[in-house]
Amino acid sequence: MIKSTTIRVSIEQRNRLRLLAEESEATMADTLDQALEALRRNNFYRAMADAEQTLRSDQSGWNEYARERDRWLNPDLASP
Repeated sequence: MIKSTTIRVSIEQRNRLRLLAEESEATMADTLDQALEALRRNNFYRAMADAEQTLRSDQSGWNEYARERDRWLNPDLASP
């Protein structure tokens, strides 16, 4: 059994959610879930981009990161 709750949204928000749901032939709940997942992913990748930018501002730290990254992405399988 799925538990549920009620949240307050404006009529405009409800209408936008309903329209999106209809366009994708999904329920409003599924559409909301997809929107929340998209927002979570967006926030995650934005935080990663910010962290990379911070690391790039430290040339020594960036060079160390790049060397380690390259070792993982291009391992020398011939060496013992």
